[in-house]
Amino acid sequence: MSLTPDECIKCVVSLLRDTAYNWWITLISVYISQCFIDQKRKEFLELKHGRLSVTEYEREFVRLSQNGRECVSTDAIMCKRFIKGLNEDIKLLVVILDINEFVVLAERACKAEELSKEKKKADSEARDERKRLMNKFSQPSKKRFRDATNRSNASFGHLSRDRSRQSAGPRTQAPIESSVDSVKSNKPECRQCGR
Repeated sequence: MSLTPDECIKCVVSLLRDTAYNWWITLISVYISQCFIDQKRKEFLELKHGRLSVTEYEREFVRLSQNGRECVSTDAIMCKRFIKGLNEDIKLLVVILDINEFVVLAERACKAEELSKEKKKADSEARDERKRLMNKFSQPSKKRFRDATNRSNASFGHLSRDRSRQSAGPRTQAPIESSVDSVKSNKPECRQCGR
């Protein structure tokens, strides 16, 4: 049977009776300050899952809960506090189960973490696939757009040069036609008669 150092101490303390137990309590109160105990309790109450795995979070939660026993007096309260510290994506998967046994809750949280990782991986792969497909189909159209832009810029250059040549002569104002049907052709106007 392998026990952690904390578990060994708890085992030995549970065997102490009467005077020996009182001696132990006195020893603890003298050598472990209330400030230290309060600090560890605060650390427990503020514990968050964060970047830890669920297993690491559970281990730290159990370790620090020794300093905040009054905060987790029952298994149901311990479960609520554990859920409160979980990351949102895992919390959403676990809270609906309404589990009041800490061991079962920790196990389900680990499974929820695995599901969450698989979902994120699938979403990432799908996003990458969409990007790859979009790049595959959009590259030729970008080239077509670039070619069309070059052609329109070139033709725009010819038109502006033609207009500047026309404006070099005497200015005659062409009548503005508002009808769509009566659009003028692109033939140059005669400078003398205006046709």
